[in-house]
Amino acid sequence: MAKKNSKVIRYRKPKSINIGFLIFAFIFIYLAYSVISYAFRDKMQIYEVGQEVALVKDTTYTGLILRTEEVTNTQAAGYVNFYIREGNRASVNSVVYSLDENGQFTEMLTSNASDNSKLSHDNLSDLKRSLANFNLSYKSEQFQDVYDLKYTIDNKLLSFVSTNSLEDLEALGIDPNFFHTIPAEKSGVIEYYTDGFEGFDAGSVDADTFDKSKYERKDIRSSDLLEGGAPVYKTITSEAWSIVIPLSDEEAAAYQDIKSVDVTFPEKGLSTTVKFSVFTGADSESYGKMDLTRFMVQFANQRFLEVEINNSEEKGLKIPKSAVLDKEFYTVPVEYGTKGEDGITFNKENYSAGGPTVEVIQPTIYYEADGRYYLDPSEVEGGLTLAKPDSSDRYTVGEKATLKGVYNVNKGYAVFKQIEIIDENEEYLIVKKGMDYGVAVYDHILLDSRLAAEGEILY
Repeated sequence: MAKKNSKVIRYRKPKSINIGFLIFAFIFIYLAYSVISYAFRDKMQIYEVGQEVALVKDTTYTGLILRTEEVTNTQAAGYVNFYIREGNRASVNSVVYSLDENGQFTEMLTSNASDNSKLSHDNLSDLKRSLANFNLSYKSEQFQDVYDLKYTIDNKLLSFVSTNSLEDLEALGIDPNFFHTIPAEKSGVIEYYTDGFEGFDAGSVDADTFDKSKYERKDIRSSDLLEGGAPVYKTITSEAWSIVIPLSDEEAAAYQDIKSVDVTFPEKGLSTTVKFSVFTGADSESYGKMDLTRFMVQFANQRFLEVEINNSEEKGLKIPKSAVLDKEFYTVPVEYGTKGEDGITFNKENYSAGGPTVEVIQPTIYYEADGRYYLDPSEVEGGLTLAKPDSSDRYTVGEKATLKGVYNVNKGYAVFKQIEIIDENEEYLIVKKGMDYGVAVYDHILLDSRLAAEGEILY
């Protein structure tokens, strides 16, 4: 019997590649790469072009107010007390103020005012309105307005008290030789301040006129002691008033033929249409003048006023500035094109051993300006020769010019569409509607043109 071989050799299976695992690993890596690259790349956002609109550009100016103002001076030295509230209208012969030469009446008023004198409901309502209006318009950078408010409130309080006291003047035993009531000589709106601009002519303005650091205003209030012949109040005798604003050379040129403008007064929330004219000031610089017949009383206590001129331009399609890019085009003189029923064609001259031949081509024309066609550079190569119809003249394509446009993505890839800018502000453009090869209403354009190249598939 033969002896069995006890040595066992283990069979090793040959290594094989798991195709399924490789496919799964490839898909996993691809998905991971796609997710990571999407997370870190700039997102492409789409903007839909809306209906026609007009950009409203509000240009803000600080204007100088000019009015018909007549200053009244005191007849003698003494203490003054007012009987018409500032900003109210005085009629002829109505008492505007009293002049107390010996101070007796003023001392009595001050004593009564500090002795908890009662104010009427109308008096309190008037004070509350003044405080509320100041609170709405106050700006921290204009702290000096707080002092103006103080003068206004002081005048109102002492006016309330002195009006009541005047009714009982005889019972108070006031000596008429030292106490005088002064009536208004003309009707108009009363203001208790002077600043030197009363009677100022628009043609006298210069750059220094608008320097507020040089502006000096003197407020006059009840109980002030004034010298004889000193300004005591002024009367605004006309509802017509003007606002003068400084203009740059560019603004002056733009406004030269403008006869009226729409304006807004942000401080009061008021808007109106005013007459407008451009003139030359005393320093030979350009200024604008707005003439109004409304809202004079609302600004009677001010000399400088913030005003916005609302410029609404021609309507067009609104697109963001971030969507705009520049693209170069070959330009060809228009006389080298031939207009036919199917469009404009060109005669391309080819050269071979057999002699020159002419081939008719019809590249896309994006634009026509200054006697030249703008041809798509992807359809026309530089260096080719064009033959002028019915002429021996030839033109070699090579000169380029730039057009502005956006990427249209209606079909999922970037297509350049030309734009013609009508107006603009800091963020948006208004572009012409209905241009050949231009954008149209409801077109989808790339919000940021830097994120794609022409022809690139986006989705």
